[in-house]
Amino acid sequence: MSIKNKYEQATPEHVMLVVLLVLSVVFLIEPIVSNYPDDARVFPQMTAAVVFVGSLLLLVRNYLPGALGTVVNESINITTSDSSAQEQVAQREAEQTGSAPKRTLGREYGYEVNDTVFMVVSSTIYFFAGWAAGFLFVTPLFVLAYTTWFRIRTAVGVGLAVLSTVIVYLFIEFLLLPLDQGQILDFSPFLEPIGLVVGVI
Repeated sequence: MSIKNKYEQATPEHVMLVVLLVLSVVFLIEPIVSNYPDDARVFPQMTAAVVFVGSLLLLVRNYLPGALGTVVNESINITTSDSSAQEQVAQREAEQTGSAPKRTLGREYGYEVNDTVFMVVSSTIYFFAGWAAGFLFVTPLFVLAYTTWFRIRTAVGVGLAVLSTVIVYLFIEFLLLPLDQGQILDFSPFLEPIGLVVGVI
């Protein structure tokens, strides 16, 4: 199979799995390179290890041998029987195949952008922007841009942006990860008043 054919068969799922693999490697190596305290290393490295193994298994599931391949490829549903679960999957796939293309912001204005290309480009910009200016400040902007592009309701997009910001802040506050500090721009001084308020509470 040629490289072109492999590229054409790539799906958003493949892209996200590759992104998760890269992220997990970063979170495995970063605490060591940056000399994080031992207690601050445990959670991100353990989480990264689980994400790495899971993403890798899903990425190569079609090439796994025997029983391992069966386990990884098996769709488990604790509320329905195997036959009904398979019927639901087949019906969902048929609906997706026959349905119209997703409504995106680009299509609304007459621009056709492949979903996979958008995910790759936007994720790359997100990682570089987070590296440069700090993930705490870039993450909510990325979530808002992503949900706006796929025409998700504004209230849902704002809620997800707030939730993602809170999660990143908890990583900073309790795991001492410098996700508020960029390698080029450092906005962490703006967080000092928030830290004082949290400390008082």
